[in-house]
Amino acid sequence: MVTIQFCLFEMKTIIVHLICLISFTIPSAMNLSAQHAGSRKHISDKSPMYKKLSSVTASSRWKQISVTPLLFPTYHTQGITKVNDFFYMTAVKVTRWPKHFNKIINGFDRDNGEGIGYLFRFDSEGNLSDSIRLGEGVIYHPGGIDYDGNYIWVPVCEYRPHGRSFIYRVDPKTMNKTKMGECNDALGAVAYNRDNNTLVGMNWGSREFYQWKVIQKDNATRLQSLSEQGTTNPHYYIDYQDCNFIGNGLMLCSGLKTYKSPDNNSSLRLGGIEVIDMHNYASRLSLPVNEWSERGAIMTNNPCFADLVNGKLRFYFVPDDDHSVLYTYELE
Repeated sequence: MVTIQFCLFEMKTIIVHLICLISFTIPSAMNLSAQHAGSRKHISDKSPMYKKLSSVTASSRWKQISVTPLLFPTYHTQGITKVNDFFYMTAVKVTRWPKHFNKIINGFDRDNGEGIGYLFRFDSEGNLSDSIRLGEGVIYHPGGIDYDGNYIWVPVCEYRPHGRSFIYRVDPKTMNKTKMGECNDALGAVAYNRDNNTLVGMNWGSREFYQWKVIQKDNATRLQSLSEQGTTNPHYYIDYQDCNFIGNGLMLCSGLKTYKSPDNNSSLRLGGIEVIDMHNYASRLSLPVNEWSERGAIMTNNPCFADLVNGKLRFYFVPDDDHSVLYTYELE
């Protein structure tokens, strides 16, 4: 559980910085949107989800719809998506946490640790329906996931920055997995652009974007890298943990970032969601999230999935580890 205790004097500086940060971030997102409005307005306006999100204001309210305990061991939760009546969620069971080095060794600040990656399938009542293991050896940490209409795409990486990753495709009906590719960076999340069959990946902390073309030929599917060096993410106020395609070349990303006071004695975890153009990575919407779990975790701490249900924006969050709870909200 995250416990936040602030004293007014100690936190004066960090609060001022955060106010400036949020004030800067949202106008910056609007400016970036305006820069690309001429070339992509006719595309993004077709997305029902984006149209609904565009009506969100500072006075919009998060309305809690339900709180559903998950009736199985969830370990360290990571990403979530929904296919028909079932939820699919990744998690990692850490059996030995990575140990930090006293200095950088071969480009790494820590070792691999040990663990097991999972993809769980559960129903709306929190009952586990099925699960599979993901990863190999030191590559065991799954991340944020997305559904392409037929398959679920899952990144699995070493549990450290700059580590290697595998990319899996999973059939949600059979839970059969297929390794589709690798990446020489630690991928924390992926999103599938259904418009042009490309896969966008984000590395540790979502500081770099990667992109692959999904090529189908002769009854086979393969990934063709379009950006092996990565493209720098120009948005900094949160680190994306989970992303999902919302239509017409846009993805909705959720995440958080920890801000510390100057004396490092206190900190604040700021959560948020952001709509990103999957073509040029421009931000079209930035929205801080100020909802917390009963155990004190910010809602956008890892798994988050957004959907339109009966014309309303619905969000599903699983912010806590181990004895986890599925929180369902509507954004009004």
